[in-house]
Amino acid sequence: MLLDSLDTKILLFLKENCRTPFLQIARELSVSESTIRKRVSRMRERGVIRSFTVELNSTLSFESLVAIKCKPKSTKKIVAKISEINSLIPVFEVTGRFDIFCNVSAPTARELNRIIDKIRDISGVIETESFLVVEKR
Repeated sequence: MLLDSLDTKILLFLKENCRTPFLQIARELSVSESTIRKRVSRMRERGVIRSFTVELNSTLSFESLVAIKCKPKSTKKIVAKISEINSLIPVFEVTGRFDIFCNVSAPTARELNRIIDKIRDISGVIETESFLVVEKR
């Protein structure tokens, strides 16, 4: 799907704050609210917008980047299993020494470790390496 300049501007508003009311976006862009609503709906249907999310304040949680090395041909299954643990965990298939990176957040260090242990227990996981996030900008 090709995005025009209005679609791009709408996405910038939603990226900044996914809870920005459509009426506010419409006023800022000098178009009707129904135009914004239709454009957002179309972008969701076509997969441009996959979800609206909440970004947690890192001071209220523990966050870790987890690198995962997989057995050959098991990456897709492992990605699906990680999503079963918590569908809010962003998962990235990557190239290099590791096959998957995911970003895990939890309210306590103990809960973070529990989630990482669950990832380690998934069939096909050979190795994990965790990187605790100490600052996020």
